This record gives sequence, C-alpha cells and structure tokens, in this order.
Amino acid sequence: MKLLRFEFDCSRQVPWYGYLCNQYLNYQPLTLTVGLKAVQVQGDAALQQLPITWRYFIEAEGEQAALEALANALAQDFLISTYLLESRIIPIEQRLGSDKPLADTNATLAFCQHCQPQFGDNQHPHFAQLSLPCAHCHGEVAITRKPELAALQPADLVQLAKQLLDGSTITLPDVHGNIQLSRQPMTSADCAVLICNPNTLSQQFVLENRQVLSLSSIEKPLLLLKPQAELKLTSALLPVGFAATRLQQVLCELLRVKGVDWIYISGAQQPVFANILRADIPAHANSSHLSSASTGAPLKEPLHDDVRFGAYVAHSSGSHKQPVIESTISDAQVWDSTNAAQAAECAALGLAAEFAQHSNYALLYFSRQFDSKIVTCDSNGTFAPFITLPKLPSAGSAIAAAMQQSEHGAVWQKFVAKHPEIEQRLLALDLSSVTRVASLEALWSVAAVIVGIQADNAKALAQAFIAAAMSNRSANSPRIDFPLTKVDDSSDSSFVWTKAIGSLVSFRLAGDEDEAKLAFAMNDSLADFIANWIERLDLNVGIKCVYLAGDEFTNPVLVKRLGLRLGKNFPMASSQQQDLDGALLASGALYLRQRRGK
Repeated sequence: MKLLRFEFDCSRQVPWYGYLCNQYLNYQPLTLTVGLKAVQVQGDAALQQLPITWRYFIEAEGEQAALEALANALAQDFLISTYLLESRIIPIEQRLGSDKPLADTNATLAFCQHCQPQFGDNQHPHFAQLSLPCAHCHGEVAITRKPELAALQPADLVQLAKQLLDGSTITLPDVHGNIQLSRQPMTSADCAVLICNPNTLSQQFVLENRQVLSLSSIEKPLLLLKPQAELKLTSALLPVGFAATRLQQVLCELLRVKGVDWIYISGAQQPVFANILRADIPAHANSSHLSSASTGAPLKEPLHDDVRFGAYVAHSSGSHKQPVIESTISDAQVWDSTNAAQAAECAALGLAAEFAQHSNYALLYFSRQFDSKIVTCDSNGTFAPFITLPKLPSAGSAIAAAMQQSEHGAVWQKFVAKHPEIEQRLLALDLSSVTRVASLEALWSVAAVIVGIQADNAKALAQAFIAAAMSNRSANSPRIDFPLTKVDDSSDSSFVWTKAIGSLVSFRLAGDEDEAKLAFAMNDSLADFIANWIERLDLNVGIKCVYLAGDEFTNPVLVKRLGLRLGKNFPMASSQQQDLDGALLASGALYLRQRRGK
C-alpha cells in the first residue's frame, strides 16, 4: 500500500480545480482526501518566484494498479489552466487533506474534453448541437440562458459559416453578449484573431510552447503574438486566441474544414494576458475579487466603501475584520477618484492589499492610459515618487526641433542629412494619441521611426518596435543612455528622452542598420538603468520587493530583461488575483487617504 499526494501548484486560485477536487471525493475505488493550501515563499528562495503559490492536492492510499488508474483519471480531468505552474506526484507519510469539500467555488466551463469532441467534431452525430448536455462541465447551461443562442440549429450555423466564407461580417449572440466575426480586420478596439485550425498556428504566428499551452487552457486567454512575415499583415502584434465558447468552436470547425486557418473576432470579452515572472496575468480583467480567503493573507480594511477609477468600480463589503473587495467594469455612480498622476499609487495600494505588504517596496508602473512612474513606499507606509516617465511633444516636428536644440544637435543634423526619408516620416508623425499621459509608448513610437520601421500611426509604430525587439537574435546590444534629470518645481525626477534618442541616432550613424538589435537595446538598456535606480533606492528605503503593474508590461522583452537585470537581487511580483492596469487600480483606490469630494 502506498500513500500518494497529487499536487497542482497555481499562480492563483482556479475554481475549476476546486470543483474537481470536490468531485473526486466521490471516487469509489479509493478513499481520497483533498485540500487547498497557500504556500508562502520566504527568504532567498523568493527571488524570481511568486510570493504565494496556491496548491490544490488530492491524497490517496492504495495498491499500485488502483493508484495508476487514479493518476490517469486525474491527468484527463485536470485540464490545463493558464495559472498552472507545476504538477507532481509525491509519496507522503501522512495526510494533510480532509474528506470535506473545499469552499464552494463558482466553477463554469463552456466545454470540456467530454463534450467538445461531440458538438465540436464535424464527423460526430451530435455536431453543432450547442445545447448538448454535459454531465461533467454543464456547459449547456450558459447556452440555455440565452434563448436566441439556444435556438441556433446546425443548419443555421452552416449558413453562418457560408456567409463568412463569402466575405460577410456577421453579428451573433454569444454567452457574454454579441460578437462580430469577419475574415477582414475590424476597426473595433477589441478586434482579435480567432484560430480555426490550431494545427497551423505556428505557421501563422511566432510563439513558444508555453504560449501554445496557455492558448489551449480552460481560461482561453488572448495572447499578443507576432505574425509570421509571410502573412504580410499590417499589424506587428495581434491578440490571438482559441474558441472560448461552444458557438465559436462550431463555427471554427466549419471554417477549418474549408481551409480557413483563422478569422477576426470582436466583442468576445476575452482579456489579453501577459506572462509576468512565470505567471500569466490579464492586462485588463473584467473583474477581480480580493478577500483573506483568496489572497492567503489578512486583507487590510479599506478606507472607503466604494470608488471609481477609470472604467472600474470597486466595492468593499463584509465585516471590518474580514473585508471583501469586488472590482468590476461598471457605470455605477460612485465617488470618482480617477487621476492620471495618482494611478501608480493606486496600483501600489492594490498590490499591498493583495500581498499584505504595506511598506518597504518599490513599484514600476508603466501604463498606456495613466502616467507611468516608479514609486517607493518606506517603512512608515509613506509613498515617494522617484521618477515619472517623460511626456514627449505631440508632434513629430516638435520632436525634431527638440533634437536639433539638444546636445545631440550636430549628430542629429548629420543623421537627417544621411536619412532625409526618416526625417520626413518624423515630421509627418502625429503623436497626440500616445502623449496624453507620460508613457513609454511615445518614446517607442519615435524610436521606431529612427530605426527605420514604418507603420500607419504612432500606436502601430510602438507595437512594431516591440515586435522588432522580440525578433532580436544578436548576442550583443548597444547601450542606450537614460540619464536622470530633476523635474522643475517638483521632488520628482524623469529621464532625458533626447539623450536616449540621441544614443540611438549615434548607433544609426555608425552604420548599425539592424532594427531588431536596436529595438532590443532600448528595452535592455532601460531595464539595466531601472535595476541601478532600484539598487540606489534600496539604500534609503530598504526594498523587500519590487512590484510590476501597468499594461506596458504586455511587452515581453522589457519584462524578461527586468527579470534578468533586477530579479537577481530583489524579489519581484505582479498581481495574482487582479490584473495589470484596471481592476487593480480601483481596488487600490479604496485605500487612498483622500477626502471625498462633494
């Protein structure tokens, strides 16, 4: 007889895993115990690891054959989660779990490995039956709640697929609202790529094995991927995902058999995920939940009951000692604390609440929607801004004029004389869409023009610059300067953006034409400067952790370089229960020491 524990370590709680643990309490061949444990990482081991890992486990004692049968069943049922970090089987001396169900969780799946081969396979007799009952995931429930969706018959779906094949854009009801589908790009801000044929994914987009697993996970996230050059798409990076609902799955299958590899989708309400320090995190989640049970640590009592920040509203409920915070996209009329300059502090407060660390940390908040900053929190819980990213002029002509008047004026003059076409593109560049707030996006847009990248607008240039950095294969990269300077009438600092662009121009003049290497150099050098700044701040603050927040961290190059440059000396973390730049800010705003306006 052997006693084994099957462990599933996750970056956050996975409701479906809790549901499965409870289901396995009814497993007849063996007597099982289950549990969920928050594992706190301590000391030197915390470097480059998540502060908290959530461990689901199932324990069983029995003969070899019975344990092997259980292992096979668990492997089939515990579908991959994007939050799953590691799974293992270990021999144990005694049980830690219980025969009592885990706390009730709201676990839902659109489909699972039991029903998807039936309604989603064109050769199966149940193909295209959206309301097909499933005793395992109960995915039909979401369909039956939408009468207009449940009314769609297989013949209707075949006709809809034909309309897509003929080039039409169609609007359909789905479980989370209406979606639009088309074989042509759509102008909506949430337009994404829906993969019809997963077998050709790597032929269409550049991705790692880890990303394939994430796309296949039960959460069905969107990932920003670089299209293969052969596709000749105008977008340098695209949100890409697999079918997330039964309707999408059937339409994808109908298109796949007709040779369609992917289409565009809008309105699906799937968040774009970024891989931050081993964990997959949504840039903007639809909602988040914080409580002592979900964070694994005592949750500090908020200072406000409800508050708005941006598009999100956060509400505190429960008792004073056991508060519960819910943050969601909402138009509810509550106190509005939205302030671009205050976003970094709100992000810091949201992270401090989640990790129950309210002092001695630094936050890197790099955002496209609010002012990007580096702030510190000392042993008294007092915030101090260290640096706000520079706010560039909103016209390319003003950029050129600033470079001409900078210490790099002579080098700039030689550069534009050698590359008049680049000067003309810069003079025509409109940066107004990326200069509303202090961000990296504007700097990346200008740098993209300098290295020779062409795109339709400033935002597209910034994305193309990141995509170029992702393509770097050079072993060495130039060093770009990001020298600090004091901001007038403020204790805050910034860096001299003309110096950074001047460094880039110097390398171009020296004959470096490798746009991928230069784009990588900008990211790598910035990460190196940040690491040096944090080490200096540590002398005064005593930094125990460095947090990352903000949707600019969907840039995988910057995240990886920061992990290498900064993570070797400091524990680093990002939100595990919330997101990078949405619900997190609203949660944090509940802790603002600010009097409400009338």
